[in-house]
Amino acid sequence: SASTLPSLAMKVLSTLAIAASASLQSTYQRLLDDITAWAKTNGDEVAIQIGWVSGNETFSVASGQVTDRQSRRPATPDDTFLYGSGTKPVTAAAVMRLVDTGAVGLNDTLAQHVDPLLRRDNGTSMVGLFGSTLAKATVGQVLRMAGGTPDFEDAGADPFDRQVFEGGDKEWPVYSFIRYAATQPPLCDPGQCTGYSSAAYELLGLVVAAHQPSVATYTDLNLTTAALPDPTRMPSLQFLGQHGPLSQALTAPGWAVNPLWGSGVVVQNQTASILGWTCGNMVGRAQDVAQFFWDLLGPSDNRVVSEESLAFMRQYKPMTVGWGKLINLYYGAGLMASQAAFKPPANVTDWGFYEGHGGSTYGFSSSQGFIPKVQAAFSVVSNTDNTTYSSLAACRMMVAVAEARGEKIDLGCAAPAVVLV
Repeated sequence: SASTLPSLAMKVLSTLAIAASASLQSTYQRLLDDITAWAKTNGDEVAIQIGWVSGNETFSVASGQVTDRQSRRPATPDDTFLYGSGTKPVTAAAVMRLVDTGAVGLNDTLAQHVDPLLRRDNGTSMVGLFGSTLAKATVGQVLRMAGGTPDFEDAGADPFDRQVFEGGDKEWPVYSFIRYAATQPPLCDPGQCTGYSSAAYELLGLVVAAHQPSVATYTDLNLTTAALPDPTRMPSLQFLGQHGPLSQALTAPGWAVNPLWGSGVVVQNQTASILGWTCGNMVGRAQDVAQFFWDLLGPSDNRVVSEESLAFMRQYKPMTVGWGKLINLYYGAGLMASQAAFKPPANVTDWGFYEGHGGSTYGFSSSQGFIPKVQAAFSVVSNTDNTTYSSLAACRMMVAVAEARGEKIDLGCAAPAVVLV
């Protein structure tokens, strides 16, 4: 009868959606299997995950091997990886949630919120560390990498980075990173440039810590509750503090191959403090990282921040100094406007475009965010700091989802011939 037609149509649409989801999931599995097999021909034993969230499908796939010096097993979707700078959107969200409540203003100076902690825990202040000019940087400027904050990674050959990585089980207070950054020249006066600084996001972590009632010292900060309205939606996500080894939360050991800090080093039992706290301390599954970006940027019923705060985070501007300028990086507040394509597309916001953040840290690399064109969130992560494999996976993932929608595109990643380190 006519009354049964809507019900029948819904069943057909539901069946088609399930079939499409299964097809996309199996396609992603095959592309990861191809990449990890190719990695083996290069002498690299890597593990990779893809997490995917959209309005009608949520899944994750994994491929490759999880290895350390003693054991070897297949990677699973439940393995946890390090996300490095993929943490920054979470820290930014925590600050913006304070803005939403009125506890913090974007035009407040950063010093207004962090000086009490700096004085109490480290006997200093923003003026004492960075001078009177940088101490005038506002919360909004620092969120957008426009506060002029120098970085602990700006010292040529990264002697501090190497010292931290080779420090064994020594625990590094976040103030070690901040004080080292303060020895470097300012990137510019506040508001006069945009330049990448991980130290800026450690200072923003102090802003969040200063407003969390249970925090006696910065190490007590719970970024999970500060940034996530419902942490049960992303149960694997942890934000490691200063104490204990990485292995307390990390199940997939990483392989450090970057010559800046060594080659062939297993990243598993080093102290968690090497991650630099709120600039790079997220650990979890790709599925849960994708869920975070769905709730932050997608049409989720569980939004992380207000529409006004999200609009501020999405005001992308080109970086004007440092390596961000060299790669033509556009930055918002804890978010990058990114392209997964290996060759520049005619329209940068077409296929391959996403909003999110990359993550490269000792032994790991990742790409994650939200794809406006398909209204889906994703995370791609691998356990090597050779970015070739995660970058290739992200690019091919974009090609696969385009083809699933009936479009043939060329993003320059059909053959794994380009090596990006």
